[in-house]
Amino acid sequence: MKLASLCLLVGLTGLSSFALEIKIEELSLRLSPQWRLHQQAKHQSTELLGFEKEKSYLQVYVRPLTASYQSELYEISEAKIVKEYVYPVQSKLKWLVKETLKENISTHVAFARTESFDYLMIARGPQAESPRQILQEAITGMDFLNASTRSLTGPDYSGKKYYVGFGDYLSGFMGNEVKYDIAHTHDVFTKEMGGNYLGTKINGSQVDSADLYKKWEEVKSVMTDKDMYVQYSSGHGSHTGLMFGPSYNKIRDNALSYPAKEIIIFTMACYSGNLVDSFNQKKSIWQDWQSQGRTLMVMASSQANETSSTGPIHDSEEPQGPSGSAGSAFGHSLWKALIGHADGAVDGIKDYFLSLAEIREFTIKLTQKMGDHTPSVTGAYNDNLLMVKVPSKQYREALLGGTENLSEDQILEKIRALDAEWRLK
Repeated sequence: MKLASLCLLVGLTGLSSFALEIKIEELSLRLSPQWRLHQQAKHQSTELLGFEKEKSYLQVYVRPLTASYQSELYEISEAKIVKEYVYPVQSKLKWLVKETLKENISTHVAFARTESFDYLMIARGPQAESPRQILQEAITGMDFLNASTRSLTGPDYSGKKYYVGFGDYLSGFMGNEVKYDIAHTHDVFTKEMGGNYLGTKINGSQVDSADLYKKWEEVKSVMTDKDMYVQYSSGHGSHTGLMFGPSYNKIRDNALSYPAKEIIIFTMACYSGNLVDSFNQKKSIWQDWQSQGRTLMVMASSQANETSSTGPIHDSEEPQGPSGSAGSAFGHSLWKALIGHADGAVDGIKDYFLSLAEIREFTIKLTQKMGDHTPSVTGAYNDNLLMVKVPSKQYREALLGGTENLSEDQILEKIRALDAEWRLK
């Protein structure tokens, strides 16, 4: 999710045609006109840029110089370092480059620092040579700016961000899973690391669908095309909708009626893959959103004909807490992803930001392992869109719920024991 909105400069660069040119701190970065800037953001002191060209991607991070070297800006995790070398471009700046490979993902990471800033570039492409070429183009297209003409980052993001979480309690069964699923995502997105969303939670035995519909209409009445929207629902489901009230088609139609720049929807329910199918039935409405600078991602906990599983019984950080406080299998997996476990899940490069692809891939794999069902996903979105900043260990420990002190095997054992008694058929 975009954390801030900065200025984009496109114009003549002295080449034979127009090119993409970005000025960021001490540097001017010039790329060929085939590249598209899909994300500009700022999180605390770190500025980030995301570029795409067909199946190739370039991410650029800039942070004021710190006492430490590169350890706080990125980490190579679960990836093989194939080659390391120094790429000299100017006498003032040399890039330390690491070529990595994780499964079939080739990624090149380049790090440099000046007297004032740390710079990091991460390049990915469909072939092994592509990332090398991306870095070469980016590095050779850089120029230093005079201090008096150094560009600022531009105005901060001016839109609003909305989070709505809702779910049902049925005779107490999965009531706490619902509560904590919603609380976990609410805690992430309404905090600074997730974008400071304006959050609303609608869940419990005393609420009905009218409360949700009222909130939807309230959000719609003030939403603009600069705004962002995240929705999480958790509870029982059927082939046509949620037991809480809204049908899958109603959820779809409401979301597609919003003018928001980015819409992200997560749903935990049995047969929730039917929500994904519902969105796909109206694909003609949203299939071109990405080319229009808009984002839609819909992720459901299971396939259209699958049930969804309960999660760990107790949270080890709250041993006296109620059963189900760790959430559902899908909710638990998504929670783990959002608090940092998904960092590096795609290519093994930990940059302390979480992309949509990292969140998706980690959540799918862990849900499959823990819940024995497979989440379903659709939408029009950039895999490399950065959505959440990884929180510090101290901050993670302060968040509500979580199972940080349990191993996956311990959690799996608890889930299997609970499923043997309570698994929905």
